Amino acid sequence: MRKPADLRRTEIIEAVLRLSVEVGPDRLGTLAVAAAVGISQPAIFRHFPTREALWVAVAEHVATRIRAAWNEAEGGSPSPTETIRRIVAAHTGLVAGEPSVLAIIFSHELRVSNPALAAVFRRLMTELTGRFIVTFGPLAARMSVAPQDAALLVLGLVQGIALRWSLSGRGFDLVAEARHLLDLQLAGLVRAQPGSCP
Repeated sequence: MRKPADLRRTEIIEAVLRLSVEVGPDRLGTLAVAAAVGISQPAIFRHFPTREALWVAVAEHVATRIRAAWNEAEGGSPSPTETIRRIVAAHTGLVAGEPSVLAIIFSHELRVSNPALAAVFRRLMTELTGRFIVTFGPLAARMSVAPQDAALLVLGLVQGIALRWSLSGRGFDLVAEARHLLDLQLAGLVRAQPGSCP
């Protein structure tokens, strides 16, 4: 019995994510993806017209999951700095649980050969920066830098930790390291109000 197209597309995307860690996204071909899913190579192209379209679908799938993690992290937070902490923890937690995300984002070949894929991740980075700016906004009077600069500093912290984690062979707890360094960074960016948490 043939599976519904949406389910098959998801299986293909999940196989790409899994195999991107095992063999690397630059070396991953549709034949290996088809074998992992248990379908023929031509069947891949019934769901994705080109290899580039498949990679864009993978990027959009990842972006959807990351946005969902951000949205969940923002809910019910008691303070702006706690919202920042929760977003960073959710983001790094997703990356730690899905290492293929970094392999795909850091793939020079994919970004150069597939501008649409690169655009998905650029939009995601811009959106995360915007969320940080909005969240820092109410704290502007207590901050040592403008909310826009604070947002870029936090973004740089997240990206730097993720790169270091990837290059170290995932040799440390990404979420714990991000929390620790973010707390140090926030202490320098936002002055605490007397008798309250920042």
